[in-house]
Amino acid sequence: MLRKKLSSSATPAPKNNSKFKGVTDRIKPVSSLGLVLAALFYGKAGTGKTTVAATFPKPLLHLDIREKGTDSISDMKDVDTLSIEDWDQFEQVYWYLKSPESKYKTVVIDAVSQLQDFALIAALAENGKDESSPVSKRDFGVAAGRLKTWIINYRDLVDDDINVVFLAHDRTNEGEEGDDGELLPSVGPRMMPSVASVLTAAVKIIGNTFVRETHEKQDGGKIKRDVVYCMRVGPHAYYATKIRQPKGSYTPDILENPGYNMFVSLMKGEIEPPAPKPVPVTSKLKRK
Repeated sequence: MLRKKLSSSATPAPKNNSKFKGVTDRIKPVSSLGLVLAALFYGKAGTGKTTVAATFPKPLLHLDIREKGTDSISDMKDVDTLSIEDWDQFEQVYWYLKSPESKYKTVVIDAVSQLQDFALIAALAENGKDESSPVSKRDFGVAAGRLKTWIINYRDLVDDDINVVFLAHDRTNEGEEGDDGELLPSVGPRMMPSVASVLTAAVKIIGNTFVRETHEKQDGGKIKRDVVYCMRVGPHAYYATKIRQPKGSYTPDILENPGYNMFVSLMKGEIEPPAPKPVPVTSKLKRK
């Protein structure tokens, strides 16, 4: 068997175990790591995406990318918002969050779907075109490359103890394929397919927001309307969903009025499955 020779410039193996101290000091049990989350929430407008994101640790910085959707969180303390006007500002915010000057524990990108527009404008400028120029395949490729790089950059802010929440509008795909050749879920974030693949792989939680409305007839003929904000997180054949948690943990299909603390409990495997409903006597008799 041929053995690969080490380069003559390679660092020699240490003769004393103390030489490994720089490595061993940084090794930690997985269970001791704090839960700083990277999450993706997508859905139609008005289904509670921004409200859910605002439950994450404070101080929180909300990046408004052509959404103007801060009404639902205007009364919350320790939540700041910044309107992003172009791609350069999006990059500048990242470097600010990396700096010692930043106080924020969470950043919310609202919405990453709209960020594609800024990426395309920047790609056109990079290729010597203005905003009114037709967008070529090359332009889309440059824009996709920017998005993939900076989605990962922002996601990696978790290493600086900053939670990162990506918000996106939903999109129904028609048999589109991801980079690995597998069919994408029928409903997912409204992004270029290759960018959507990177984004969904980068985060620990993917939730689809929707509103469940019920009507109950009361005495006097009045109808009571009840609205509950919900999120799909359990495995689904049509909706892109994901939550990373210990093997064998219980994951409900749908969360009602979801929030950060609920996600943490799920990811720690602390949520118990509901008790099985008792089988009615009539059903038991029918089986016999």
